[in-house]
Formats: sequence, structure tokens, C-alpha cells
Amino acid sequence: MKKILLLFLAIASQTVVGQLPQRKALIGVLVKNADNGVRIDSVIPNSSMATLKLQKGDVIQSVNGTPTLSLDAFSPAVTNIRAGENLSVTFSRDGKMKKASAKAIMKPFETRTDADILYDWVKFRNGYLRTMTYRPKGKTNLPAILLIPGYGCGSIENYSKSYNGKMISAWLQSGFAVVTIEKSGLGDSFNCAPCAEADLITDIESFDEGYQYMEKLPFVNTKQLFIWGHSMGGTIAPEVGKRHKPAGIMVFGCVFRPWNEFLLEMHRVQKPLLDNLTYQQTEDFMRGIQKIYHEFFVNKKSPEELAEIPEYRPIVVSELGYKKGSNDMWGRHWKFWQQIDALNLAKSWQEVNCPVLILHGATDYEQCSLVEPMMIEKTVNEAHPGSAIWITIPELDHFMMKSKDWPEAVKNFREGQYAKGNFNPAIAEETVKWLKTKI
Repeated sequence: MKKILLLFLAIASQTVVGQLPQRKALIGVLVKNADNGVRIDSVIPNSSMATLKLQKGDVIQSVNGTPTLSLDAFSPAVTNIRAGENLSVTFSRDGKMKKASAKAIMKPFETRTDADILYDWVKFRNGYLRTMTYRPKGKTNLPAILLIPGYGCGSIENYSKSYNGKMISAWLQSGFAVVTIEKSGLGDSFNCAPCAEADLITDIESFDEGYQYMEKLPFVNTKQLFIWGHSMGGTIAPEVGKRHKPAGIMVFGCVFRPWNEFLLEMHRVQKPLLDNLTYQQTEDFMRGIQKIYHEFFVNKKSPEELAEIPEYRPIVVSELGYKKGSNDMWGRHWKFWQQIDALNLAKSWQEVNCPVLILHGATDYEQCSLVEPMMIEKTVNEAHPGSAIWITIPELDHFMMKSKDWPEAVKNFREGQYAKGNFNPAIAEETVKWLKTKI
């Protein structure tokens, strides 16, 4: 089946010195692979491609002089285009070559009836990160939440369509402002390393900048600032929290143990569930990958070094996703995972001196272990008695969907139910209930 790619993309390639960069362009096409280019499946009205009068069926062969013979080539060709910059396209229609040029159209700003959305910038290293802050209309002296998502490279501008948007709405309705900040290289971010090449240290520093930005907002109560961390965001949350004095930290679906230790337990759960392996086949797999994880996480060998070992190569390719010349591993630079494993989360959690809410989904097959929330609760309370509380929510999976058990959670994920309204409101309700006791 041919893949279809939706592109609203752009990251600046240049800007005027001393000025903030322009907002990214709305490219506005659905395209799929075709012979000698990418074929347009549909054009979004009022987009840059609509301005060029491109049509369904046109085959785009180059953008601004860069050949676009596949989806892999098309995406980077358009990610360097911002509003007001030139957009020149060479394409074929009914077998005839054509060209069209125009100024790129800015992507519209998101609006809400229940909140003001403030688009802003945070200076980060040699560039800027985009922030979006949601503020209950006209309100001041607000408690506020910094949202830290999972490890993936998805823009904050997609939150309204996901479970993150559901959480934001619940917090807004309860009188909280919500601050979101792009990871390096995503969305409108300018002159920052691509997210897929950024390491964990970069993620931690970017969310730390987000917290500092939240502290300076004129309409927030600086004594009522909170952090929310989901999945890998729950690992970053204490790394940010220990640098500041938040009123509280909330985490969901995160780990406590070293990453290589947790991965082994996750594989034991997921291999029979996702890949239909027998438990004996799973055991054989575990004994093979355990040695590779030790070499990778403990001995700090690179995937390339591991792939050179004949015994390891098949698993390094199939499980670590190794491709020669690529740093990608599970959607991030392979060093990201070594850095996650190296974190001493017991130490970090004990350095956090604030109330902590730990949420666990009873049908979460991603973070599939009760050991993680239990150890976070015990570790925090050992240093600060009574500070942490752990709650397990029935029928809640890792993507905040309502799923009765692990098999249904797998089915719901594969069907994309997280984008179709299957949200379990219990998770938002538990956070609001806890937050209201802290303000």
C-alpha cells in the first residue's frame, strides 16, 4: 500500500539578522509516491499549493529546484519554506511539464472559544523554539502547567487532535493555563538541531527553558506552577522539576528503572501480544537481545559497532532498526537511549521537593509494569514523607484510550482510536482532582 503524507511543513533556512523568523508555511497537499515524482491526492484550500493552482493528479517533480522523486525527498524539500518565501514547483499534468511560482502562505494560527492562545518564542542555543500557551479567556493570577509529552518527534501544533488536546481542554475548563514548547527542530522552531538528531540532554534543556518561560508569564501565579509528564516526558519531568520549585509534578506511564532493565520486561509482555510469539519463542528472543542491550547500554557500543558482529547483526537490524549511515533508533538518535538508561532516576526523584502524583493505566501494555509507579512513590516518600501518591486507573491504556485489557488496547492503537475520540476522561479527572488540592 502506498503511503500518503500530509504536509503542512516548514522550518526556516534563513532569516534576517536581528528579527524573529516568520511562521512556517502551509504547504497544503496530500501526496503519494508515483513514477518520477509525488502525485497529489488532494490540495488543501487557501494553502500555498492552492495558490499555485495545483490539482489532484499533478505529479510534483521538484520544489525550489530540489528534485522530489519520492516522499522521502519531498518532505525535506518543503520543510525549509516559511511564509512569504518563494515557492516554485515543477510538475506534470496530463503528460505535459509545467511550472508555477508564488509566495508561500502562512499556516493559520489555532484559535479556541474557551481560551486565548499565545504564540511566542524562546531563545534556545543558537536558535528559537516555538511556544504555545493556552490561557482561560481574560483570566489572571492563574495556576499553570508545563506539558512534557513522550519521546516522539511530533509538533505541539498537532495536540488539538490528540489526547494531549483532551488534557489541555480539561485543565483549561478547571482554570489552569497550559504551556507547551516545541522540541528541537519541530514546528516553527528555527536554527535548531532536527528532533531526530537531538539527544536527551537537548530535550531536558528545552523543557527547562519552557519552565523558565512559564515562570515569567505575567498572568500566572508563580507559586502555583506544575509539570505534567507523559511516558518519556515523565522521565524528563523530575529532571526539570529538581532545578526549580514547582507546586507539584504529575506523571503518567513513565519508567523508574534503567531503560535496559525495563525493556526486557516490556519485551516479555509485548512479544506474545504484538508479534504472536509463543512464550518459548519469546524466551529465545530475550536471551539474544539481552546480550545486545548489555553491549549497547552498559558498554556504550554504537549500533554500527554491534552490527559488525555476525551473531548480533540480525537483531540489531530488526529490533534496533539499524541502517548503515543512519543514527536513527526508534525515532531518535541512538545516543538518546543510552542517556535515558544512564539517568539515576532514584536520585532525581529524591531531589524533587514537591507533591507528586503518579498515574498508571491498568491496561497500559507500553508501560506494562506496576514496579515503575510503585518505586517512584516509595522513592519520593522516602525522602519527603507523604509527598507522593500513586493511582491506577482502570481501563486506561498508554495513549489515554478506554481499553478493557491489553489486547483491546493493541487493537485500539492499531486502528488509531486515540485520534477518533476514544479518550478515557478518568485520567483528566484524576489530575484535576489532585491539582485542586494544591492551589
